[in-house]
Amino acid sequence: MIFVFDLDDTICETDLYSEKYIKKFIKENNLPYKQVAKNVRFAESKFDWNMDAALKWYKKYGDDMMAEFPCKKNAVKFLKKIHKDGHKIIIATARANDWHTKPKEVTLKWLADNKIPYDDIYIGRIDKERICEEVNADFFVDDDVAVVEKVAHFFEATGKRKQAFLSTTAYNQDLSSPNGVVRVKDFADLENKVQSFLEVDLNK
Repeated sequence: MIFVFDLDDTICETDLYSEKYIKKFIKENNLPYKQVAKNVRFAESKFDWNMDAALKWYKKYGDDMMAEFPCKKNAVKFLKKIHKDGHKIIIATARANDWHTKPKEVTLKWLADNKIPYDDIYIGRIDKERICEEVNADFFVDDDVAVVEKVAHFFEATGKRKQAFLSTTAYNQDLSSPNGVVRVKDFADLENKVQSFLEVDLNK
């Protein structure tokens, strides 16, 4: 089986962790910003700053944050297990040079430092549906509801038994799961649901 995984807020904790760097940037620059939202898709939407200020923050601290992001609980254990069992792991992350300074270098080092196995990786402004088609993915895991829904529709159109999973985060926990998408609360839950999926195939 071939798994395609997003990285931020799927394999690692991103949005909640980045808040400390936002507050640090605001304090250093004596900015008058205040928090206006909590559970939103992107960290830059949490404060009443403009996109220019947010971009300066990313450019200054983006690499530092990416290097420090902690793995989600049981993420490494699960990834090592499925890789050892012969499944392929593809990483697909939208980290790009327009927001970060060295997204590729920092990402590859982070994966190595955290001993995360993978067979291939896509970094940049990418179309994850196209990647799933290109690698003939069986499973897709991401925290972005819109992206997961798009991939789920693609999977359905193939006529083959595939599954798109929505990784639960603080900002999407109250959103409805689109048709064809299975929500997972953590990696233990993902492991159970993948196993159930595979057992159906074995029993056919």
